[in-house]
Amino acid sequence: MEKIFWKEKFIAIQERKSLDEFRGRGESLVVISPHPDDDVLGAGGVMIEAAEKGRAVFSVTVTDGRGSPRKGRDISDEEMVEFREKESMAALKVVGAMGGFYFRVKSSDLEGEGGQEVEQGLKGLFEWLTPSEVFLPAPYERHKTHQRVTGLSLEALRSMAAPKPSLFGYSLWGWFFGEKQRLVRDISPFIRKKVEAVLAHATQIAYKNYQQGILGRNNAEAIFWESHEIQKASFVETFLNMTELLERKNLSLDDFIREDVESFIRSFL
Repeated sequence: MEKIFWKEKFIAIQERKSLDEFRGRGESLVVISPHPDDDVLGAGGVMIEAAEKGRAVFSVTVTDGRGSPRKGRDISDEEMVEFREKESMAALKVVGAMGGFYFRVKSSDLEGEGGQEVEQGLKGLFEWLTPSEVFLPAPYERHKTHQRVTGLSLEALRSMAAPKPSLFGYSLWGWFFGEKQRLVRDISPFIRKKVEAVLAHATQIAYKNYQQGILGRNNAEAIFWESHEIQKASFVETFLNMTELLERKNLSLDDFIREDVESFIRSFL
């Protein structure tokens, strides 16, 4: 696998902005996206809010998305890669991101040497940007590529020399089941723009109504998050606080989940 020079993988979304401007600023927000649409689906509202507050928002898309289902006319793998990257850039423009890093890795290359290259690329990126917050798939995802990307990202963050960010997990192909701390963000003012960003992924909504699904999910989370409280928002994004994994370097993702579920058992069973 070709070595990942992470700087060369950056595509600026905002005009007249150089990556050098953000070196070590420490206030940026980074979203790790296993596939080209996971960022706006999982954390689009948070990305929009941060950008509107003047923070630098970046996305890191690890795989090229060539394995996507496709509906309608025949689309080759190479065409799908091109389409999905363009769709991702359009979505990032909607949410106000500074730019995106596109590692363009095949999902099948995430093991072995390929995974090590991704990890090193992520480490260099994190040390350069020194973000204050990183969002990535939570460890409950029923998707092996998501799980692998989370594991590689965690190792990159643990090995970085720069100050560690806060780490939060979003959920798309799973849910949250335990009692570890959750972060709930009211994204009601940003939901229209989030859906607009999701709609930019035309190849994906052609075969699945992601725009309806994420609208319903974010609304359901607002309704069902607190069982004995008045509803406080119309739409929320919820995240699992995973910062503990950076503070306890010997804590595996397996044990993190086990502790989470055991705390649920103690509290409710």
